[in-house]
Amino acid sequence: MDPLRVAVIGCGKAGQAQLHWFAANPHCDIVAVYDPLTERAQACAEQYAAACPASWQEAAAFPGADLVSLCGPESARAQQALRAISAGKHVLCEKPFANTLDECDAMISAAARERVMLLAYFNMRFHPVVACVDAHLDQIGSIYAARFSYTQFRTTVNWRHGMAQGGGVLKSQGVHALDLALRWLGTVKTVSGEMAIIHPGREVEDFALVNLRFDSGAIGEVYTSYADRGPEDMRVVLQGNLGKLEFCLSPYVPQDNRVWLLQGGQRRQLPLRQPSSIDPVYPGLLDCSQRAIFHLVDHVRAVQPTDLDGHAGRRTIELVLAAYESQRRGKKIVLPLASFDSASLVDCFPRFAGAGDSLSE
Repeated sequence: MDPLRVAVIGCGKAGQAQLHWFAANPHCDIVAVYDPLTERAQACAEQYAAACPASWQEAAAFPGADLVSLCGPESARAQQALRAISAGKHVLCEKPFANTLDECDAMISAAARERVMLLAYFNMRFHPVVACVDAHLDQIGSIYAARFSYTQFRTTVNWRHGMAQGGGVLKSQGVHALDLALRWLGTVKTVSGEMAIIHPGREVEDFALVNLRFDSGAIGEVYTSYADRGPEDMRVVLQGNLGKLEFCLSPYVPQDNRVWLLQGGQRRQLPLRQPSSIDPVYPGLLDCSQRAIFHLVDHVRAVQPTDLDGHAGRRTIELVLAAYESQRRGKKIVLPLASFDSASLVDCFPRFAGAGDSLSE
């Protein structure tokens, strides 16, 4: 098979990580890169010997590309995806997948109509920590409760924190936890959300606590925040009727990645597989981004379905929007989510009265 020719839109940290692994794949050629910051786009284009289109529209429909990867702000995700799909390109969407369910459905329908692949980039599924949990789930029996905490401390205010992005920390960061919750506990029956704006300069939530009731009867809690002074990582507890799994997954500190199994009153640290590489942008992610990119490249080249598809992206967005609707209405939301009016977002994020002028270090 011919090499897969890739165009990347967005050259921030996420885009740079993807570019590194696309370039490392022997079955890929990077043919175009775009970023609204011209100097950054030109630097990446020079590094990877790629074209540097003048607009995202040109990059999305770049004649020499087979796959377009979208790594910029999610406010433009659906528009860029639909442009690329209409040009006959396969599309890979960074998380979060889109802003609304209508956008997700339009993207999924367009990809089916044009017979191209629409992919969701949940790279943490390939992390050694996740692989270890997968391998030991049967030892804890039926999961009846789970707690996910994914936090960082961020004092900046930028595009991520504006209403145009369609949501804040739950949508941008919490989707990783939601994707893993769906992986291990199955489909969700009801969603209840509480959230707030802590930093007064932000327009969307930077703190969220979401409760999930799964069809199995299990209960899950997802806590995510940009205002938590602890280390930036994901910490998870899975409670089963035969035991408990705990883990820490760190995007930046490799040695913090650990998994423990608790049974019979004993707590045992489990060995992780040795990573084949270390990510240059997110070293704590070890080789998960490489594995995710290589998996997706193989499936696109073979036009073979993968569970990292548009429906996987849509499922996490449905949970996010259900949590927002729960906050707005002050009640538990039963899935499937019938509808969500994005114009009501402004009513979803109450401000914390004691926040002061800013978050201090």
